[in-house]
Amino acid sequence: MPETPLDPIRSQRYYSSTQIAVATLIGGPLAGGYLASRDYALFGHPGKGRIILIISCAAIIGLLYLGSIVPLQASRTALPFIAVIAYRVYATFAFDPTIAQRKSEGWLQYSWWRAIGISLAVFIAMLLLVFVAVSWFNIHD
Repeated sequence: MPETPLDPIRSQRYYSSTQIAVATLIGGPLAGGYLASRDYALFGHPGKGRIILIISCAAIIGLLYLGSIVPLQASRTALPFIAVIAYRVYATFAFDPTIAQRKSEGWLQYSWWRAIGISLAVFIAMLLLVFVAVSWFNIHD
């Protein structure tokens, strides 16, 4: 059977900027950062991938800090959406030109199921981490 450039078994894959934004909405900056780091690794820049993971961890700390200093009567719902917009804008500028080139070479987008599954896994891991931290602090008080 002849191979075609779009053979899904042989094709390289990438995460789109929209998938990175949705991952950020579901699983937070760490989920979006992980997908972005995978794109960097797949596009041959693993060092930039590590940097985006570090920035994502710093973003979590920054968002938690900003959420803690917002007055009680103010809404905190804008903070996650600001993060989603920031990750979407960054991914658009960082990856869309490379994705357009790679598409012409036969690269395919990872499935939405995969992107959402990774996001949910990160979300559940973060919930477990918070649960363990809160339980540990309550025991030692």
